[in-house]
Formats: sequence, C-alpha cells, structure tokens
Amino acid sequence: MRDKVVFDTKNIPFTKVDWGQTKELVGKFCEARSDNVLIKITEYLPSHTHTLHVHPDQEEIIFVLSGRGETETASGKVDLYPGCISFIPAGVPHATYNPYENESMTAVIIKSPPDLDPLK
Repeated sequence: MRDKVVFDTKNIPFTKVDWGQTKELVGKFCEARSDNVLIKITEYLPSHTHTLHVHPDQEEIIFVLSGRGETETASGKVDLYPGCISFIPAGVPHATYNPYENESMTAVIIKSPPDLDPLK
C-alpha cells in the first residue's frame, strides 16, 4: 500500500513532444501511480499543433491554465483560453492547436483510463 499523497510537481521534469513539452503528474509511469487516471501538464508551444488523432476507449479533458489555443473536432474549431475546459469523449477524432506566434498555451490534461504510452 502506498501512503504518500502529496507530490511536488516542480520536481517532475518535462519531456519534449512534437507540440511542446509535457510532464505526467499522475498515471502508470510516475511516482503518483494510478491505473485509472492520467493527469499531465502540457505546454503547447507557439505555432505548434497536436495532430488529428482519436482515443477509441479514452475520455480526455483539457483544462487551460494560461495562453490561448484551439481545439477541433468534426463540429469545427473552438477557441481555448484560461479557465475553459475541452471535453473529448472516447472515440471522437480531435486536434489541439496553438496558432499564436508569441505565447504558449499551458493546460492540465486528464485522461481516463490512462495511456499505455506516457508520451501520447
């Protein structure tokens, strides 16, 4: 049984990804281990995109902390800004963009169930 319940996220390093950088806070591959949920902080760099993709069996929530961006589904593009939440049901093709040249967008990403690959 694990008894540690508080983790300092400043001690968790970012990993570079095509659209910026990300770090896993809770999930299968970190100290705050969970088999049921994945929580990450992701920074979408200026003028970068997370390409159209789908999670067949996984819900995703994007909670924007700072900056601006866009999310896109078959329904169209919707602006993302601090304080908003994008909820993507399982099986829905989607993409997240930061089309702005001078600011990053930082968001908390929550997925359930968690990824099997920590960099997705």
